[in-house]
Amino acid sequence: AQPWQVNPRLWAVWEQAGQNLAADWDAAKLAKLANYSTEHLRRLCLRELGRSPMQHLTYMRMQRAAELLAGTDDKLEVIAEAVGYSSALTFSKTFKRWTGNPPSEFRKLS
Repeated sequence: AQPWQVNPRLWAVWEQAGQNLAADWDAAKLAKLANYSTEHLRRLCLRELGRSPMQHLTYMRMQRAAELLAGTDDKLEVIAEAVGYSSALTFSKTFKRWTGNPPSEFRKLS
């Protein structure tokens, strides 16, 4: 069996996005990083990651938010902004949908 390998251009997209999760990313901007069409990027992400580019971006944002909630005393608004949300309410709803707990509860449990 072959070891699991990630497409290097796809890896570079997620490395760059991960370094600036607060940026206003959309599928077209992510695809441009890899010099792919948005449809090709979507197909690659579905095949290699099991989710669309925007779903993967949200996943990365929620992972980082969980780290910040567990490891800092930063206010919710600060964490929301750090991971690309201009609204703490939208961030809270998304976080709960992805983790099953609202940010305040997640922080207490961490």
